[in-house]
Amino acid sequence: MSLRNRVSVAAAVGVLIVVAAVSSVLYFTYAAIVHSRADTTLVDAAQQASSIAQNFKKSAASDTGPIPGLSTPITVGSVELQLFTGPVGVGQATDFGSLDNRDVDVAEGAQPAYFATVDAGGHQYRLYTAPLPLGSGGLVRASRAADADDAALRNAALLLAGLTVAATGITYGAARLTAGRILAPIAELTATVERVTLTRDLTARLHSASPNEGGSPDEVGRLSSSFDTMLAALHDSVSAQRQLVADASHELRTPLTSLTTNLDLLEDGAGLADPQAPALVRAAREQASELDQLITDLLDLARYRETAAHRETVRLDLLTDQAVHRLRQRAPQAVVDTELCPCLVNIDPAAVDRAVSNLIDNAVKWSPPGTAVRVVVENGRVIVSDHGPGIGPEDLPNIFERFYRAPGARGMPGAGLGLAIVGSVAQANEGAVEVRTGPDGSTFILAFPEVSYPGEP
Repeated sequence: MSLRNRVSVAAAVGVLIVVAAVSSVLYFTYAAIVHSRADTTLVDAAQQASSIAQNFKKSAASDTGPIPGLSTPITVGSVELQLFTGPVGVGQATDFGSLDNRDVDVAEGAQPAYFATVDAGGHQYRLYTAPLPLGSGGLVRASRAADADDAALRNAALLLAGLTVAATGITYGAARLTAGRILAPIAELTATVERVTLTRDLTARLHSASPNEGGSPDEVGRLSSSFDTMLAALHDSVSAQRQLVADASHELRTPLTSLTTNLDLLEDGAGLADPQAPALVRAAREQASELDQLITDLLDLARYRETAAHRETVRLDLLTDQAVHRLRQRAPQAVVDTELCPCLVNIDPAAVDRAVSNLIDNAVKWSPPGTAVRVVVENGRVIVSDHGPGIGPEDLPNIFERFYRAPGARGMPGAGLGLAIVGSVAQANEGAVEVRTGPDGSTFILAFPEVSYPGEP
């Protein structure tokens, strides 16, 4: 069963239960009113017994003694009256059995009038017994068929049942129409999911605006917007993976080709006895190191992009100082001036250490020999300035892309992953990276939200 039908059936069943309950209450209330009205009719008819007896007395021209004809039932509307002038006795025959002690007590006023349901002639009757208003010791009985109101009750039951069925059917139809409109986005979402599953086309979109952009604020609208966002993220991720594979294949092929060529020369020539062997081995080692660094960069880049950062509160100035210290040990000829102000940030220390090292290495690589690279840490920012030729306006938008290398950098060591790692680290740690460039050099600013020292407001 489709979701639309399930919603419609659920709505119809809900209305059926409610309307059936209300109809039952109405029916039993109406039945109680009808039965109460029938008893009232019996009482009203019994109260007319006095005037009926007076009319019989006049017609018989008799003022005392038994009144002939009163023992015969008299019809008053839907009620039959039977009058017994006093005194009455136990065992006296009536149309509904003989009188008993209770009837005699009612006639004498010792007990109140009463109602009863009796069987007579194969039928049930509602019976009201009361004292006869005329004279002393008389009795009046008003009777009415117990099923006299069954037709009215049956019609009421049929009417309420029809209304219940009609309300249920109308609700089902209205629910189908309403559910069709409400669930239309879900049907579109289902069709899109099935199409994506079949075709693997991640460019499919529902084109639903988010609630912030004026779209539907309900759950269906948010689901559609989130689905579009998810598809866009998946498409970007798959595209990035494909691009990474293509770029990595290209970048890995160059050092591998050089390494293989050097090894072939060693094998085909005089081997290690060849005068060129040390140079070839040294070149092979450099290419292997370059290949190892490239693989490390690729792994780090993937880790910083896809894995949630493990953060802790660290002093950014101390972390930067360690990166500068390692550079000085690795490249003693490099000149680095530092101004490191204490500040706390909540970051992934290993990732940010790698990003800071990449920025300093990049500045040293582009600075002319003998010129100083300046590194400043303040207010949660690492500022690295060099005295290089600057970055061209056509290259500036692409410098944080993977494997991008400006024309002037293609003859220099590196694969174009250093700044890409810096950008990924900044994004993964809720930071930002900014570059300012000119003919006298470039300045890179890596910024993170600063954390207050304990005890500070």
